[in-house]
Amino acid sequence: MTRGTQIHLRIYLTFVGFFVALWALTGGGYFWPVWPALGWGLAVATHGILGSGRKRRHTGEPPRLPEPVASRKAADQDHKRRWVTVMFTDLVGSTSLNEALGDEEWSRFLAQHRVLVRGAFLERGGTEVGTQGDGLLARFASPADAVLCAIDIQRRIEEDRGSGTLVPRLRIGVHAGEAVESDGDIVGRVVNLAARVTSEASPGEILITEPVADQLVGRIELEDRGLRALRGVPQPRHLLAVRWS
Repeated sequence: MTRGTQIHLRIYLTFVGFFVALWALTGGGYFWPVWPALGWGLAVATHGILGSGRKRRHTGEPPRLPEPVASRKAADQDHKRRWVTVMFTDLVGSTSLNEALGDEEWSRFLAQHRVLVRGAFLERGGTEVGTQGDGLLARFASPADAVLCAIDIQRRIEEDRGSGTLVPRLRIGVHAGEAVESDGDIVGRVVNLAARVTSEASPGEILITEPVADQLVGRIELEDRGLRALRGVPQPRHLLAVRWS
């Protein structure tokens, strides 16, 4: 019973009691209070039925608000901004080599190349994020891990070239900054800038940005390449080359 129905019932009983007392004081006789009691009682019953129906409609279904709130919280957890170090690799002259080798031989070569690069990622704690053509994108826990991995890759490629194996040179770019992580992927300006840095590298070169260089310690030697205007990047960026040979 709703609160409104309870109030209505108390008023009804009060007046019915008043009518009965008035009937008794006037000498009794024909019991006329039955008629207002019946009419008003019907109104009270109708009020109770309608009130109970409204209450069931309001309470019979679970609130819908928490569902989208929970979904938004889950989405926020899946799209967190994190400080990451990313590396791009790019084979030099891959289009010409593909034409020279043919699709089948090129496919076999590319598979072998990716085994080499992915092995280096694994040894330095890198995680492959995706591929772009013949290049790969990886993330690392620290700039030092990424740069050491890049050195490993360049040295192994140089060893293969020294043995007479037909292997094109590789460009590598490394940048560090904030990115949005979603479903194991990373998106944001840090990824775009790393790709632009890679395109600025010469064949066989490792180029890094200043945020990466600031985190390097030890025996890694760098050469200043100055400020470079990168395509699609508003401001020039200070780039440095890693001495790895």
